[in-house]
Amino acid sequence: MIDQQDAFSFEGKTVIVTGGNGGIGQGMVRAFAQRGAQVVIADHAPAAEHERFANNPSILNCRTDITDRASVDAMVEQTLATFGQIDVLVNNAGGGKGFARLLEVTPADIDWMIDLNIRGTLWVTQAVTRHFVERGGGAIVNIASAAAISGTAGRNDPVYAGCKGFMVSLTRALAADLGQYDIRVNTIAPGWIVPESSAEISAGSFWNTLGDTFGTPESFNAAYEAGEELPTASARALQRLGRPADIANAAVYLASAAARHVTGQLISVCGGAVMPAA
Repeated sequence: MIDQQDAFSFEGKTVIVTGGNGGIGQGMVRAFAQRGAQVVIADHAPAAEHERFANNPSILNCRTDITDRASVDAMVEQTLATFGQIDVLVNNAGGGKGFARLLEVTPADIDWMIDLNIRGTLWVTQAVTRHFVERGGGAIVNIASAAAISGTAGRNDPVYAGCKGFMVSLTRALAADLGQYDIRVNTIAPGWIVPESSAEISAGSFWNTLGDTFGTPESFNAAYEAGEELPTASARALQRLGRPADIANAAVYLASAAARHVTGQLISVCGGAVMPAA
């Protein structure tokens, strides 16, 4: 029987968050660390960006290129050497071009998105799952996107949407494949998420690469505080801004003992912009 007070505790557990230096990633790193976890930031961001968590001994900054299997294997080895075990994997690293419709997307764009979102996810998942099997269990949380489950949300970047759709299908197949080892696999599909400030984004964030199109976290926050109509709000049932903490809270639940009988599921965290059929 689970002690309900301990259901969301991660004391003594190790959590890997790929892309942990981005806006959503930082939110998850903080959420797991606050609940007692040892957290590994597996991110390709420059070393200077890792300094935000440098003074916390329970957080390991491990510069990782998930599209390079050798880099992934080195990250897993370093994690085990430092913390001795892995209990949770959050596949958060990924990205799209923002506006790359089918007739505009280049072969190089397609290769980049497939390598990052599909191959990279597979490399990390396979490497960590080997350890889960040896240990007798674990939890995987895949971060997809509203674009994976809504044609409207994905129409401006269809290759990215398709890559994230792969993650949704992969989740279900892996849940069935790995359940015998007591490994749970679930997906979160975030909608539009706005960090509190630009200090919480990485150099590769679309807020930087597509800032001229989308604006900045500060501009979104200012418009929201002023009560202005936001371009991303019209389809949402809830008119508040989605924050990294909203994704982190869902990830904490799916990775926790409270969700010990939950696998193969998708949670849409988008303020009701997308409501998947049961």
